[in-house]
Amino acid sequence: MLDLFHADLCQQFACVAQNVPITAGWARDSRDSYLNPNSGRFTRLNSEIGAAGDAKYTKLGMQYQQYFPLSKQHTFAFNADFGVARGSNGQPLPFYKNYYSGGLGSVRGFEQGTLGPRDITGPVIGGAKKITINTEFLMPFPGAGNDRTLRLYGFYDLGNVFGEYQQVDFNQLRSSYGVGLSWVSPMGPLRFAWARPIHTLPGDRIQQLQFQIGTSF
Repeated sequence: MLDLFHADLCQQFACVAQNVPITAGWARDSRDSYLNPNSGRFTRLNSEIGAAGDAKYTKLGMQYQQYFPLSKQHTFAFNADFGVARGSNGQPLPFYKNYYSGGLGSVRGFEQGTLGPRDITGPVIGGAKKITINTEFLMPFPGAGNDRTLRLYGFYDLGNVFGEYQQVDFNQLRSSYGVGLSWVSPMGPLRFAWARPIHTLPGDRIQQLQFQIGTSF
């Protein structure tokens, strides 16, 4: 059964839409390691345009990461990820092009993808504007020496998503802090985090212990 938000879009644009996206991006990576960076920066710009079909829209995104080596074993890391999108030709942004926030990779301590606008019946619908800021302090796991494949980290996260016609309200940004374990295992990079949300609002879905397969942030 469709929620009211998606049912309304079906009435406007039909439940099946076709579109032909055109994407372009640029990235520069000076990190000393892809899996376990200790220094350097990563910058990425990307864009997407719904050029043909039923859905017309534009998306722009920017991500910036910087790693500051405090010693051979300790690193301070910063990540900022911003995105903005809007519909074109008088159409709203298609809901399947929305941004989502919450969980590992954005604001830890909240259930994955549960932050931001919701339908009046409760389901999260995502948003057209995204703000994510993360900081981490990485240190060696006790007894691991200089081995950077197994590290502990402390973090602070800040972010949220906002609707296409909604102003960005910094008082609505959610935040959390916590600790975690990063391990480049034989199966691939694994990350565990325990988070404690700092700024929450009624209805937020909290998930303090989280797991992710992937690299930092």
